[in-house]
Amino acid sequence: MPGKVLVLEDDAILARTMASVLTNSKFDVKTTNNSDDFLKVFDAFHPDVVLLDVILKGSRLNGIDVLNMLKKERETNVKVIVISGEANRAQIEEIRRIGAYHCIEKGLGFNLNQLILHVDNAIQMKQQEEANLNLQIENLNIKKHLIHAFPFIGDSQAIREVRSQIVRLAKADEDMFVLGETGTGKEVAVNFYYLNSKRFAKTFHTVNCSALTETLIESELFGHIKGSFTGADKNKMGFFERCDNGILFLDEITNLSIAAQSKILRAIENKEIQVVGGELKKVDARLLFASNATRDKLSQPDIFRQDLFYRIEGNIVELAPLRERGDDIILLMSYFFSSYSQQYQNAAYYDLTNIKDMLLSYSWPGNIRELKNFCKFILINEKEISNQVIVKNLELKMQKNNGSTESVLHQYLRMDKLKDGISSFEKDYLHYHLNKHNWQISYTARQIGIERTTLYKKIKSYNLSSEQT
Repeated sequence: MPGKVLVLEDDAILARTMASVLTNSKFDVKTTNNSDDFLKVFDAFHPDVVLLDVILKGSRLNGIDVLNMLKKERETNVKVIVISGEANRAQIEEIRRIGAYHCIEKGLGFNLNQLILHVDNAIQMKQQEEANLNLQIENLNIKKHLIHAFPFIGDSQAIREVRSQIVRLAKADEDMFVLGETGTGKEVAVNFYYLNSKRFAKTFHTVNCSALTETLIESELFGHIKGSFTGADKNKMGFFERCDNGILFLDEITNLSIAAQSKILRAIENKEIQVVGGELKKVDARLLFASNATRDKLSQPDIFRQDLFYRIEGNIVELAPLRERGDDIILLMSYFFSSYSQQYQNAAYYDLTNIKDMLLSYSWPGNIRELKNFCKFILINEKEISNQVIVKNLELKMQKNNGSTESVLHQYLRMDKLKDGISSFEKDYLHYHLNKHNWQISYTARQIGIERTTLYKKIKSYNLSSEQT
């Protein structure tokens, strides 16, 4: 692959000969005959490869001095090929110790074609090393972005153990199942796995299983071929195949049907998927799961396929609710206040350690997500943040959440139109029971006495989401 070559050779005729041959091979070549000229040209030319003579007659520095200077004083990845017919064994060992790419002896065995081959190989190595370095820098920037977007904050014993468990699973390249109440940080845990995985920087997709209808599940996950069903007007690659050699995160896995779960089990055990209307395909996707369900719910065969559960039971990571994390609430609130302080420009005069007991007296049913929204609410509505302001807003929040049944009922009774009151009540009723049953669609539908498909339609109609608090 063509590149830049700088020659330092005190034999002007040999220097011109090498330059001519290299130029004919499409390399960009400059020549110098003494060390001082070489260093000036080097700093301006930025070569990929240096062809360096050892015994430089009439120069201030010899070739070994120049090589030492390049390695110690110049921030460069230049490849140095030493060419000499007079260097002794000790000098050659010194050249290799300093880090020359290659050493060629002059004389009868000197071959210009071989020289071109060595130069070409050196340039390819340099470019590959630089590409790898750029990739490392890019990966580091991605990691910084993910750490900022999904910070895994907490110093409680529970969180330290969870972090250690996730790192072990990630380093071992094992599947993982994250359990936790709504808002406990399951997505943060999954991204922490990704940051520590051997598959980092490979394809990473998130699929919210609660958003998949029964008719779309297999097509979305496993793909389909054209004509396999009505509306399949072209081939489609599913998420499993897209994440081959990467990571696929299936959020709210318990919302998938038992039939779909069985196909996921096959994908785990056999590393293959059945494309809808097509053939079996081998895939190597690492699978991460998450659910609001408890272990007890997962043990129910109509909620979660038991052989799939037993397959990943040893890789379950359980996130503690915020109410059980003690001083972590101080760390989290401090992070949220500082993260949004520049955006809202509030004066800050708080010491959260003095009101920790008050903060922990509330159960935070929405966990970290609720705490984050609480902090943002204060930042938006208050000019300064103090302990008194935080306590005042928390007391108001607690009073609101502990409001009487009568006051809740009146919000519907005050509506002028019957259809508006019924619609508003139905929306709140569905949201309450979905949260109660950890957004397990099939289970919630059975509990409230409607069809699963009907519940899906109502969720879409009312724009309900587990993200709501």
